[in-house]
Amino acid sequence: MRKDDRLVFEKSKAGKRGYYLPNEKIPEYRLNEMFEEDTIRSEEARLPELSEVEVVRHYTNLSKLNHSIDNGFYPLGSCTMKYNPKLNETVAAIGGLKNLHPYQPVKTIQGSL
Repeated sequence: MRKDDRLVFEKSKAGKRGYYLPNEKIPEYRLNEMFEEDTIRSEEARLPELSEVEVVRHYTNLSKLNHSIDNGFYPLGSCTMKYNPKLNETVAAIGGLKNLHPYQPVKTIQGSL
């Protein structure tokens, strides 16, 4: 297993924080005054302690596990899985073109053609 394949809980180190809130004068609230007792957690949530950079790297590495047009081509063999070049996707998203229907009569789309 590569080091980057570890779970966030395995990367966690006590005391690391991915955020720092400014010291503001925020009024204190008591949960038991706002919620029913049986809906309040009885123990602290077990959350990983990571720096902001570690969180970003972790989710970036996870996103690389997804197959995408940027890291490989779509295999042929199925009409729903054919490779669609990014240029074609960009052109298809142009405002005047994206709302055209494939079976729209040619005489109604002369400007686009």
